[in-house]
Amino acid sequence: MLNRPIKNISWDFLSKFIILVFIFLQCVRWSVLLQSMDIYYHLLTAWGFIQAGGYSGWDFWQFAPVGRMHIYPPFFHLILAGLIKLGANQIILAKIFEIAAPSIFLVVLWKFIRVHFDSRLAFFVNLAFFSSFSFYLSLANHIPATLTFIFGILAIGQFFKGKLLRSAILLALCFYTHIGLSWFFAATFLIYALINKEEKRRALIILGIGLILALPMIIKEISGLKYISMLGLDMREKYLSKIKIVDIFFALAGLIIAFKQKGKYGLFLAFFIASFIFIIYPYRFFSGEGYFPVVMLVALFLGWLYQGFKKRYLLFIIALFTLTVSPTWSMYKENTAQSKISHKINIFDSGFVNLLLAKGQILWFPKEYLSTADLVRENSQKSDIVFCPMDFIGLTVSSLAGRATANALLPEIRLSNDYNPLLSSRIIIFTKIDDPVVTGKVINSLQLIKIGENDFFAVYKNPACKAAVDIRKASVPFWLISLIGVLVLLVFWRSAEIEKILNKLIKNV
Repeated sequence: MLNRPIKNISWDFLSKFIILVFIFLQCVRWSVLLQSMDIYYHLLTAWGFIQAGGYSGWDFWQFAPVGRMHIYPPFFHLILAGLIKLGANQIILAKIFEIAAPSIFLVVLWKFIRVHFDSRLAFFVNLAFFSSFSFYLSLANHIPATLTFIFGILAIGQFFKGKLLRSAILLALCFYTHIGLSWFFAATFLIYALINKEEKRRALIILGIGLILALPMIIKEISGLKYISMLGLDMREKYLSKIKIVDIFFALAGLIIAFKQKGKYGLFLAFFIASFIFIIYPYRFFSGEGYFPVVMLVALFLGWLYQGFKKRYLLFIIALFTLTVSPTWSMYKENTAQSKISHKINIFDSGFVNLLLAKGQILWFPKEYLSTADLVRENSQKSDIVFCPMDFIGLTVSSLAGRATANALLPEIRLSNDYNPLLSSRIIIFTKIDDPVVTGKVINSLQLIKIGENDFFAVYKNPACKAAVDIRKASVPFWLISLIGVLVLLVFWRSAEIEKILNKLIKNV
C-alpha cells in the first residue's frame, strides 16, 4: 500500500493540519513563556512612549538619568503602548505575541507559497519549517523581526499581484518595524529585479517608493550611527549557533534547482543572496532570521524529490525525518569565562520534537519577578530609577514596575554621558548569586535600606539618591501617529485608483 503513487492527495488539508498542530503545541508552551529578555525591552520602551506621550527619539527609560539616542523602529512599541493604555496586562500581552507572531507568520507564508507557487510546495515549506527549533525560537523571541517577515512576505505577494502601491507601503512598514530585516527585504526586491528582467521596472519602482516612505526612519537611524559602537556589540550569541547539517545539504540541492529554473524560483535565489546581510551575526545567519531561505530551499528540494518518485513511502519517510530527526551541530561554551568552545551533534533535534517536549530556556518566574516589582512600586515614585548589577534583571523588574532603569539592553548604542548607576538609582536590586562581599560593601557605603527579598532577589532603597528620570516630550505625539495611521490605511484601501495613475507613469518612463 505504501509504495503506490499518491493520487488526489489534499496538500491543503495536510498543510492546515500541520499549522493546527503547530498552534496547539505553542499553546501548550504557555506556562514556560516568556522565554526572551527582548520582550522586556519592548515593554519598557512602550512604557517610555506612554510617559512621553508618543514616539520618543531619545531613550530616557534606559541608562537613566542620562539616556541615549533611540533608533529602534517604533511600530511594535506603539502597538504595545496602545494596548497597555487600553488596560492590557503586560505579561499576558507578551505571551500572546510570542504565540501569535510565529503562528501568523506560518499562515501568511503558507498562503503566499500556495497562491503564487502551488499547494504541494506550500506543504513542504510547512514541513521544512518544523525542522529547526532555533528558527522557531527566533520568531517567538524577536517579535519585531517576525512582524517584519509578515509585512515583507505580504509586500512580495502584493507585488506579484501587480499592486505596486500596497507593496511599497508594506515594504516601508518593514523599516518602521525592524532595522536589519527591512534591509533584507529591500535587498530581496533589488536582487529579484536583477534576476527577472521582466519584473525589473516594477520591482525597482516598489523599492524606490518604499524607501521614500521609509526615509524618516532611515534618516533617524543614520543620524544615530555616531552613537553606535561595535565594541558594545554582544557577539556571545554566536556561541549559540546551531547548524542543521542535513538541511544545509538539502538547501544546497534546492539552490541548484532554483538556479536552473530562476525564472520560476528567482525569488528563492533572491532570498538566499539577501540573507548574507546577517553574516556578521553568526547566530542569526545560521539559526535565526538568516535561516528563512534555507526553509524555502529545503522545501523546494523535498518537492523535487517527491516529484521524481511520487510514492507513499517516500512522503512518509520525508515527513518522519523532518518532524523527528533533523540532526544539528551546535557550538557552545560550558563556561562563559573560559575561551574554550565545545561542540556537539544532536541527532534528534527537530523543531517538532522540541515543541512537543515544550523545551526552551525558562526566563519567567512569576512569583519572584512580580513580588519584586510590587516592592519597587510600593517604595518608589514614578520618577525614581531602578538598577541591578545584572542588566536583564534591572530591565525586567523596571518594565513590570513601570519605572526607568539605569540598566540597558542593546549595549552597542552608547549612553550620552558617563554616570554612576548606583548613585543615580533610588531602588537597587541584588541577586542571590551576587558576591556577598561586594554587595556588602555597596550596602554599607551607600547606607542602603533593605525593603524586602524573595528566593531570587534582595531589594534595597537608596535614601541619599536625588536623581530622577528625565522624561522627554514625544518627538511625534500619539494624536499625530494616529492620524498618519488612518491616512496610510485610507491610501492602502484606495490604492487601486492611485495605482492607475502610477501605471500610466510607468508606461511613459
